[in-house]
Amino acid sequence: MSARAAYLAVTSIASAAGVVALLRAAVGSVLEAPPLSPTPAARAATELPRAYPADSLGRVLVGRDPFRFGRRAAGVAYDPTRGPGGVETVTNALPKPTLLLIGLVGGHEPTAVIEGFPGADAARVVRVGDVVAGLRVQSIGRAQVRIVGMDTTWVLKVREPWR
Repeated sequence: MSARAAYLAVTSIASAAGVVALLRAAVGSVLEAPPLSPTPAARAATELPRAYPADSLGRVLVGRDPFRFGRRAAGVAYDPTRGPGGVETVTNALPKPTLLLIGLVGGHEPTAVIEGFPGADAARVVRVGDVVAGLRVQSIGRAQVRIVGMDTTWVLKVREPWR
């Protein structure tokens, strides 16, 4: 038997079983006669439920703290502005820029063309010691530029240096 034939057989059997179940449920509910006088259980089922004090469930849940391993409340309240160990995290830090080395010019004073400095709309021509947007050009080599700032060191490399 091929996989397609097996698939068709299984889906046909499942469909037929579903149809049989639906017919059985429909016919079964029609054939059952309602009791002549309502039983106490039937009367209770038709009555409106009493209002349940949902606040009591909340108190029980919080009191037992079911989601903690020891089932005890934490010693320190949760505060999203604090990091690990209760240290205040800096949420307004500037994101690190993506710098791109466009080109290099060697010689007595090596020069690099870099794109992506914060606040600069276009590529900037820089030399060793230049500071652009708080980022300092530390060194310019034959095939790479090292930039330091914002607690990061970027090493930008030329993809294919000319020889």
